[in-house]
Amino acid sequence: MGKQKRERRKPHKKNPTGLPNVEDLDKEEEELDEEDKDAALQRMIDQLESPNIEEKLSGLQTLESMCTNAEMAMQVAKGGVARIAAPLLVDENNLVRAASASALRNIANNGGEDACNILLEHDIMTPLAALLQRHYTSWQPKPKEKGKIDDEKETFIQAITLLWTLCENDEHAIKYSNEGHLISILIKCLDISLHSLDVNIIAAQCMLTLSEDNPLAISELKKYEGPLLSLLKLKTDKESDLSNVMLLKTLSGGLLMNINNSECTSAIVSCQVATALAETLAFDHRKLLNSVTSTLPVDTNKLNVKSEKKLNDIKKYLTAQQQALEILANLCSEDPQEDVDSDLDDSDPAEEENDFIDDDVMSTDKFHISTLPIELTEVFASLKIFDIVWEKTILLPENVRQILFENPESKTVLKHAHVLRCRAFLCLNNLISTLDVDGLGGVENLYRMWVEIGNVVFKEADQNDIALLESATAAMRAALQKLVEVRANVFSQLSMFDIQVMLNGEQQCPNPNVRVNLVRIVGNLALVFTNTNTANCRELVKHLSIFLLDACAKEPEVWVIAECLDAIMDIFAEDETNEVAAEIELVDKLRPLVQLLNNKIRQQKKRLGDNFYVVSTVKTNLNRFIKYKSAQLAKLK
Repeated sequence: MGKQKRERRKPHKKNPTGLPNVEDLDKEEEELDEEDKDAALQRMIDQLESPNIEEKLSGLQTLESMCTNAEMAMQVAKGGVARIAAPLLVDENNLVRAASASALRNIANNGGEDACNILLEHDIMTPLAALLQRHYTSWQPKPKEKGKIDDEKETFIQAITLLWTLCENDEHAIKYSNEGHLISILIKCLDISLHSLDVNIIAAQCMLTLSEDNPLAISELKKYEGPLLSLLKLKTDKESDLSNVMLLKTLSGGLLMNINNSECTSAIVSCQVATALAETLAFDHRKLLNSVTSTLPVDTNKLNVKSEKKLNDIKKYLTAQQQALEILANLCSEDPQEDVDSDLDDSDPAEEENDFIDDDVMSTDKFHISTLPIELTEVFASLKIFDIVWEKTILLPENVRQILFENPESKTVLKHAHVLRCRAFLCLNNLISTLDVDGLGGVENLYRMWVEIGNVVFKEADQNDIALLESATAAMRAALQKLVEVRANVFSQLSMFDIQVMLNGEQQCPNPNVRVNLVRIVGNLALVFTNTNTANCRELVKHLSIFLLDACAKEPEVWVIAECLDAIMDIFAEDETNEVAAEIELVDKLRPLVQLLNNKIRQQKKRLGDNFYVVSTVKTNLNRFIKYKSAQLAKLK
């Protein structure tokens, strides 16, 4: 029996009695607590290594309960306990296998990426793959006995959840899964005539991660394309199964898109997937959440069975809708830009002979016509997918949020709803970028949305809510870019105050991705005003341009500086802007930024990652732009 933890003493005022003060007592207590933890950890290890089944199970239960928070999960992972617990995945006793899978899943899930890396270093995949290969290659579930837990099924669910978490966090897990041909085991578990929906769902969730950009897994999955298409049309008469069926259909859509994206997406398959996704998203999550609040207990944290079941169903609905938005976003995304044949080493400006004005890369016409099949755009229009996604971005009523926040169980549902909202903004970003203005409801509708998203970004969102800020500013940027593309004359209502709010937001945000989105919004606004030849618009262009130039000097991230410079070159690419360029002394302010950019590139070159393209392009074009603009401004004198 473990030691009873002493009650922590409350702070008290200083006194000159000479007795130990609170800090000393607290420090002493923490040291004792650490001793208790070390002793408990050693007892658990002894139990795991015991030949007695009851001892092993007790140790595994202790391990699982210890790893319910990130800090402890990481500590256990670093301590190497997985080297002892992982072999129990192939223990002769099924209860031990199930408990081991559950405990290791807790370490991986709560410890996150770092813990998963450690588990893989400690060779967790060898026993995990062996468990699945030995017991589930030709798995035939036994008929369920009333009142009894199916340990074999529970072990499978815990093991696949562990595998899924590892694959989400470390690509080496995917490599080991390929080598162990685990995808073929998972595919068999999609058979709805043989397996229960919860088995179908966990297998599909793991496969969705495992088959992303994984040719070996996709080739196996391709053989199952017909049954996956059938799952898109799955129906149920049981109300209790509705949330599970919706989630399984949505995951099947994701698997079909992974198969088709590896080649050339079939318009027929894409349309079928889009139809299923629209059906998933049509469920009104706001109405569902509002209905559950009336059943939650007010004076106690304990839920009744009905409320708990309803909350679990809502979590599945929200998970399905999150997944649907992610698949839909991928469905309407364009191919990424190809790598440019360039490097980031310093170059000699004298060698750059091409005039800036002739450089196709820097053309201000950066917009494109949608490459989506016409059949798919027609499906989007007929099902009103854009409107459905927009509905998912609307904040829950305050009273609903407050009630959900007050109960620990429903609080997790509130987090799911927040993730759904962020995914909706990201999906909106891709839809806006891909569809034409008519498909987005027209210019006025798009401008209204742009303003409303701006209210979310600059008035509603917490500055520390990076997920919401990043997704909402991405959608806001896409909407403005589309309005610029069609030269929409809708910005006359904007005042200097409105613009200053945006500039303040860029300066205050700690996240570089959000700052880049705001920089692009500022740049596109300046582009809009360059097309309107009034004194007020000229002043706005000057104000925005000076802001971008000043931002370069203050910005720590080189790729954000590159985005600022790229925006400036877009604004002043046309000769009609020469007078404004002269008034703000553009060329003189750009020259010192060349060296600043090169210095930052040298410092940050190794961590640019996906931002290499924009930095390389701006570096290549900046000197040419300065050279060209200098010649143009000289003609004004």
